[in-house]
Amino acid sequence: MTIALVDDEKNVRLGLRTALSKEGYTIQEYSNGQEAFDSIKNGIIPDIYILDIMMPVMDGITLLRKIREMGLNVPVMFLTSRDEEFDKVLGLELGADDYLCKPFSIKELVARIRVILRRCVVKDKTDLNQDNLEFITCGNIRLNESTFTVFENNQQVSLTVTEFRILKTFLTNANQVLTREQLLEAAYPEDTYLNDRAIDCHIKRLRKKIASDNIETVYGLGYKFIS
Repeated sequence: MTIALVDDEKNVRLGLRTALSKEGYTIQEYSNGQEAFDSIKNGIIPDIYILDIMMPVMDGITLLRKIREMGLNVPVMFLTSRDEEFDKVLGLELGADDYLCKPFSIKELVARIRVILRRCVVKDKTDLNQDNLEFITCGNIRLNESTFTVFENNQQVSLTVTEFRILKTFLTNANQVLTREQLLEAAYPEDTYLNDRAIDCHIKRLRKKIASDNIETVYGLGYKFIS
């Protein structure tokens, strides 16, 4: 697995590179978002990005926005200061998979990376037997569990793995109220670190990708998918 470290502090990159290399990861280093973005244009795409938020030339939020605008669903983790609540929420809304507050332990960082990469392991479509494809259909939405693809009105919708898991939970529990805790467990079954604020951000993005009227907010309880 290849990790792209994007941070303007050389000592931070050195420490992370040393620790993550010992875990068997291949490391790509960039001192700002522009360098990382240029590498994408050159066809160099890692398995996961670890981004600092505040960087010269191009910050982490801008880089994430450009990555998602290109249609890349590469997982992204932010490294952020504890007082940057606005940036953390904005990052999740734009499609970040997780964030870690500074200072942090290398052990926790490695655990988070493993969780994210496990969530994003998807079978190659060429290895699938068409007779064994699993579909979930609800109204105009059809979800394929084998290929992690979603169609609405026969048009494919591009979702991250986290969004896919949330939508699958909605479809299999249509017209039922689901709490934020239930959705969080479905979206991050291997992770106990995130709080339910992350679910609100993912659902906000999900509403932009599919018919928003289907997802109803049940105030004080959670959300409900209307079939």
